[in-house]
Amino acid sequence: MERIKRIVVKVGSQLLAGGDSIDAGFIENLAGQVAVLRASGVEVVVVSSGAVLAGIGALELGRKPFSLQEKQALSAVGQPYLMSEYRSAFEKFGMKVAQVLLTAEDLRSKERFVNARNTFDALLRLGVVPVVNENDTVSVEEIKIGDNDNLSAHVAVLISADMLIMLTLTGGLYDRDPMKDPGARLVPVVESVQEAERLCRLEGRTPHGTGGMWTKLQAAEKASRKGIPVVIAGGRQEKVLERILSGERVGTLFLPVKKLKAKKYRILYLMKPAGRVYVDEGAETAIVEGRKSLLSKGIKKAEGTFHKGDAVDVCTLDGRLIARGIARCSFNEVWKLPGVFIHRDELVLFGGD
Repeated sequence: MERIKRIVVKVGSQLLAGGDSIDAGFIENLAGQVAVLRASGVEVVVVSSGAVLAGIGALELGRKPFSLQEKQALSAVGQPYLMSEYRSAFEKFGMKVAQVLLTAEDLRSKERFVNARNTFDALLRLGVVPVVNENDTVSVEEIKIGDNDNLSAHVAVLISADMLIMLTLTGGLYDRDPMKDPGARLVPVVESVQEAERLCRLEGRTPHGTGGMWTKLQAAEKASRKGIPVVIAGGRQEKVLERILSGERVGTLFLPVKKLKAKKYRILYLMKPAGRVYVDEGAETAIVEGRKSLLSKGIKKAEGTFHKGDAVDVCTLDGRLIARGIARCSFNEVWKLPGVFIHRDELVLFGGD
């Protein structure tokens, strides 16, 4: 823990909800904890939900948005109200905050990725606490990250964080929903997200949020596959951030695994697949066990309208997803151009690489 000098803290809508608006007291409590961490030399980036919720409160709407356009409008209204709460709370502890809005395109583009990272580095050097959200006002399906759990993982990768902490209403990952089952047991350590998915009965979305525990597991997988440990813990527990950083066992710890290279992380988690190909057993064995490139002769069927340079999913003939990679030719050329369809250096296995 003494080696942890930079962290990302994700705060969800459920924690921020104070009725139909923002709980200013929770943000002030969070600011106090961040101040303690910064005094000990730890840099903190906050990924915060709550813009839509703040918009609902500002307009006294009393309900969630009915459409994407209404959600985007409420986010535009709520974002300054949300940041006002953060600014006011953090100034009480002598800290300045900055608003950072991102889309998936900012992370997919290598140039924009580097520019964003440099901006975060500059803000942290200036002693500012970045408060990050998805840019809902301009996000459409093609450039949408979708939820702030996954956004927090991408931000942790972007800034080379030493830890990602996702704060939630529950105390961590449980084998069953603790809100419904008093016999639910906390899972203290997770070595494999796939194993956690098999062991736990997970529910869907939360009343104010867009994710639930499923998206937290997705985020934990992304960060841990880049070598970043992840903790899911109860955001209303006393001094939860300080306790985690002091080494106390709080919530659920996801252990980091072998690091994906930046290029393969981008292929697997940031590029939207434009199609898929189905391969025979020989090709599956070659790419999964032999770590070989995917050759066109091993492809038995192709779907989509992908072009050279697009991301393409690779499936077995029975539809099981095994990899994602960058196509070296278009859909119409799969069998016309024999040879390598996806080179090994641009092919990522879902089960590990």
